[in-house]
Amino acid sequence: MSPIRRKARKTASPVVTIEGERVHARSPEGAEAAMSVADFSEGLRSGLPDTRGIVWPEGTASLEPAGSGFVLVHQTPPAVHGFRWIAADSECEYGPGTAYREVRLALPFLVVLAVFERGGRSGRIQLGGRNECFFASRPLARQGMDTPLFFPALLNCSRFPDEPAHPLSWICTQHLPPDEYARRDSLAHAVHDGLQALLRHLLESGFNRSSEHHELSSWFTETVNAGVDPRLASVEAWEAASAEDPLFVLHVPWLPTGRTLGQVIERIREQRGSRRIRTAQDVARVVLNSQRHVRRKA
Repeated sequence: MSPIRRKARKTASPVVTIEGERVHARSPEGAEAAMSVADFSEGLRSGLPDTRGIVWPEGTASLEPAGSGFVLVHQTPPAVHGFRWIAADSECEYGPGTAYREVRLALPFLVVLAVFERGGRSGRIQLGGRNECFFASRPLARQGMDTPLFFPALLNCSRFPDEPAHPLSWICTQHLPPDEYARRDSLAHAVHDGLQALLRHLLESGFNRSSEHHELSSWFTETVNAGVDPRLASVEAWEAASAEDPLFVLHVPWLPTGRTLGQVIERIREQRGSRRIRTAQDVARVVLNSQRHVRRKA
């Protein structure tokens, strides 16, 4: 007896029209919105400014447009880093009263996605507040945008709910003074100062348990709880393993993000409202999202 074959249901598509100077969109559910062609085009404008004559900071792997700005992809090779880590006997979990001790921990490739955007009345490029950090087991040059990324086992990298609106691995920069990176007169200074301030804040500020109290958790706590490797069961075990073999971190099964570098950057683009336009559905999404209140057909 031959198997019963069912016809695949066709998914309704949005309707997009251009009339005069307006782009109109109607979703399959009946939601409608419109915007000017000029505003639609401006929303698709690349965030990459004129970069001719600029020498980018050492470690810059790529610049990717996102919204009105861009994502600077920075890579730090495997190395042993000295950190100020919260002491086991600290009475405070975070804040001014936290006690720290010095630790030396080996890290694999450290990938920082520094998000630069236009801010203030001047519209100048400066470091934003939604920067992310990841681990990689191989150099980005080997696989480029197809490089798998892993969550970083660091206390100051926060885990949020896995929702499109939240970063995957946020670098906590709440207390990063704006005067270290903002209001720079030139693009070169803005990028150099912004990236330097971000890396310094990530690697040199005190590692405490603020993420455990203000977000869901830190990716260090998540890594320890997942039991990915006995050499990471505690910061003390990590420090001992680093002293014995600094390159062991290249073979650790770090917690996978399930995404490549390119996919994470595309996720950031979506957050900034700048997903690449490939289909009518992409056009409709931009138009429908341009208005908070859309009217529905009766």
